[in-house]
Amino acid sequence: MTHDHSAHAPVHGFGADRAPHYDAQAAVSLAGYQAAYELGVSALAAHLDGQETASLLHVGLGTGAELMPYLRFNVPGWRFTGVEPSGAMLEVARKRLEAEGLLARTELHEGELRTLPQGPPFDGVQLMGVLHHVEGEEARIELLREVTRRLKPGAPLVLGCRIGQDPELTNIEFRRLRAYGVTREKLEARSQAMTKMQPIGSDAALFAMFAQAGLVQPKTLFVSLQYKVVLARFAP
Repeated sequence: MTHDHSAHAPVHGFGADRAPHYDAQAAVSLAGYQAAYELGVSALAAHLDGQETASLLHVGLGTGAELMPYLRFNVPGWRFTGVEPSGAMLEVARKRLEAEGLLARTELHEGELRTLPQGPPFDGVQLMGVLHHVEGEEARIELLREVTRRLKPGAPLVLGCRIGQDPELTNIEFRRLRAYGVTREKLEARSQAMTKMQPIGSDAALFAMFAQAGLVQPKTLFVSLQYKVVLARFAP
């Protein structure tokens, strides 16, 4: 869950000092961290059910944790392409995928999505924790269009991102983090980072961006306070 920032530039703070601990930190930061990944894969697997072969694009692969649910779905003919700007995160992903037997059918690409060489269109795509790190609506739409340029017509998209800045929900989030031992200093830093992040304002704002990228029929799969996972379909 790391990722493209201003017009796809890499986000700072996902280097070698953080990468080995990222999953543990993310599990504290997002209640239901693993469930979000599992439901995303479940949606892709349901949409493509019955396909013996499929190619899936994962943008912002991070440590590779989001590929782990595929091990439950008995899809040995499916192949994956993981795009990740942080080399340190990608190294964690490489070791994890090798240990779990997924590396042989996964192509790892270090860099931004726009640097991924063009190839056959993908059967589906997932972007978890990426879009809210992109600054401004225009750049967000540009990223979504870059994604859909790489998809087959009708392909499913699963996207997870922060939506809204509700003070009451933010207070609940921060109170939970305090219970997990996050210091007030780190909470203040998180608050400042969230302010700079400029979350997508609402479901309607997200769905309007979807429409401009040819993504239709959005459905909410998962909600954890102000983080949502949404399924949509590419209809060029």
